[in-house]
Amino acid sequence: MQASVVLRDSVLSTDQIYDYRVSGILEPDLLVGQYVEVPFGNGNRICVALVLRIHEDVETQFEMKSISRIIDRQPVLLSDQIELLGYIRSRYTCTYGDAIRLMVPSTVSERHGKNRQVAFLIDKEIACSVLAECEVDSLPQMRILEMLMEYEEVPVTELMSVLSISRSPIDSLAKKGLIGIEKREVSQSQTGDSDESNPEDRTEPFPPSESQGDAIRQILLADGRKEFLLYGITGSGKTEVYLQCARTVLDRGDSVLFLVPEISLTPQMIRWITGRFPGQVAVLHSRLTPKERYDQWNMIRSGEARIVVGARSAIFAPIHNLKLILMDEEQDTSYKSETHPRYHARDIARQRARILDAVLVMGSATPSVETYFSAKEGYTTLLSLPERVNDAKLPVTKIIDMREELRCKNRSILSGSLREAMKDAFAKNEQVILFLNRRGYSSLLLCRACGNVVLCPNCSVSMTLHTPKRAGHPILICHYCGLTRKVPDVCPSCQSTLQGKFGLGTQQLEEVVKKEFPEQTVIRMDQDTTTGRESHAALLQQFREKKASILVGTQMIAKGHDFPDVTVVGIVSADLLLRASDFRAGERAFQLITQASGRAGRGEKAGRVFIQTYQPDEDVLLCAARQDYDLFFANEIEYRRRLGYPPYRALGSILVSHADEGMAKDQADAVLKALTTARDAMADAGKIELYGPAPAQLYRLRDRFRFRINIKADRKSQLSQLFACMQTRFFADGYLLYMDIDPLW
Repeated sequence: MQASVVLRDSVLSTDQIYDYRVSGILEPDLLVGQYVEVPFGNGNRICVALVLRIHEDVETQFEMKSISRIIDRQPVLLSDQIELLGYIRSRYTCTYGDAIRLMVPSTVSERHGKNRQVAFLIDKEIACSVLAECEVDSLPQMRILEMLMEYEEVPVTELMSVLSISRSPIDSLAKKGLIGIEKREVSQSQTGDSDESNPEDRTEPFPPSESQGDAIRQILLADGRKEFLLYGITGSGKTEVYLQCARTVLDRGDSVLFLVPEISLTPQMIRWITGRFPGQVAVLHSRLTPKERYDQWNMIRSGEARIVVGARSAIFAPIHNLKLILMDEEQDTSYKSETHPRYHARDIARQRARILDAVLVMGSATPSVETYFSAKEGYTTLLSLPERVNDAKLPVTKIIDMREELRCKNRSILSGSLREAMKDAFAKNEQVILFLNRRGYSSLLLCRACGNVVLCPNCSVSMTLHTPKRAGHPILICHYCGLTRKVPDVCPSCQSTLQGKFGLGTQQLEEVVKKEFPEQTVIRMDQDTTTGRESHAALLQQFREKKASILVGTQMIAKGHDFPDVTVVGIVSADLLLRASDFRAGERAFQLITQASGRAGRGEKAGRVFIQTYQPDEDVLLCAARQDYDLFFANEIEYRRRLGYPPYRALGSILVSHADEGMAKDQADAVLKALTTARDAMADAGKIELYGPAPAQLYRLRDRFRFRINIKADRKSQLSQLFACMQTRFFADGYLLYMDIDPLW
């Protein structure tokens, strides 16, 4: 017998299928989807490979090598995943190795003993002083020190996983003598063996409303390869539809996948699902340690877990008999990967459902324009939930003209109407959510004497003012490269002391609210307060238990959360959402404002929403205030049609970057020329339009200059074909290209 394999760590030059002989000893145990070791290259170095196919011996003039051993008797990929592997490689112009890394945890083929590299603080007092005086070079280094202050010692791999960082900042701190790294025996609690921290609160199904019942019936009666959009206003009971459909699918002996967009939504969804299906749930998301991720993945692979809950990457889980994929908040941008391969979980879910003859249900109160268009055109079946459950009413929404507030001498962040509504809510022991989609204290530090703005030396953006909890004073942080700097005492340009803080962030909003309502407890939830592994769950639980009456946060508080005592929601600085340089800016603004507004009045108490803006007549705000998605969609789809944007045409982009500005421009011009040649040679090019190269919106990032080329095509497959040509043409020349289908930004 022979086996066709691909290398787990293949690069472009080795990205092909190789045939190996199967010895008689291995033949009875070899299965498609297994990891094996094979001798590779002239030096016969041992490499890990994935078995794609097993077939009878074929005569060849070459001497064929044999598989060395089977690493794991249980396959790491199921047959449908192997089919998906080819789709990912073709659609997203990546190697087999890139696709395999999406699907299989890196620890699967590694053999670890109990000894692991552990990072620890050399001196806690020195670490405190360093943080207080901002004597570290980057935000990742700050995060490492803060985490070690909390946990004393942490395995290096888990630091990298939980904080989403490379090894570099860890090694930098070790060179400075601030942390030590040693091989130590890691206890079970430190490797995350225990997942008993999530209590299982059992719940029973609720009697469905008429519209919920109709949606449940249609989903359960669907033949395979059926796709639904569950479009329901905020608070309409989409989750209950998911859970009741899941119960029937499980009773049939099949499995279910729940996808949620953000880590902040995962604890809540886990609580709901484990309450309904105790002991059957596996969880996959980015905050798991490598050990936890492997354990959860292995539960799924063995068939022990028949319900999988997770964020974007959970779409690749090895789920047996998967027959129902539920994708909550399908419009969320978190489903799109911003690293190579730049896949969208919605597209992968569609493809996997087709391969498996499974049903895909996408739910949202504010569907993406592309998905709603698909439903309108009949490609996706539309299911509507037009009313809130238990006769709850939509909140009363008021648009506040902040220009009028200024005329009335109110220079506060909070309008008079919002402030009075908050007072009224607190008097009734109710809660308030304030939504502001910008973290930090102020967005820039500007000199009033000469107009100089403190910029990041590595990126073409202003540095943001922050007040970290352990620092003794504000510091400047670049949100793109993580560089940190002390706030200068005088202007670096003219030496003036007239430096002012401009722009509003969640830290400043939190400070203002604490001054306005000193007797109330405030929780702030943004990227700066949720760096710990359990931060999201802990903060949300505190608010749920009413240990705080005000929740201030960014978009992570805007979607999916259900707090029955929240009666007032304030959308602070709605204008921030409207003016992004992107054709989807209006769509994102409508979605976030509508979703944030939907947190109010979800229980028996009526809700009120206050949208603060300097542009009160903006159509997007008017539609969001009325939660009128149909009117918003009618306006938006006409704009997309006239300009040839998705869903009418496919959009792609290529980003070229180089440390030298002139080289970056020359390389971008060369790429455009090659693109033009490749397009003209295509048999079915249709009308493919090329735009650029032009400086990217963020022109300089991490000391590299960036140019972007945008492409409009009739189909995504045309973009994949063009990208494959670019990969082949420029790989050997050392060009740094980022190619993206359906870029979200």
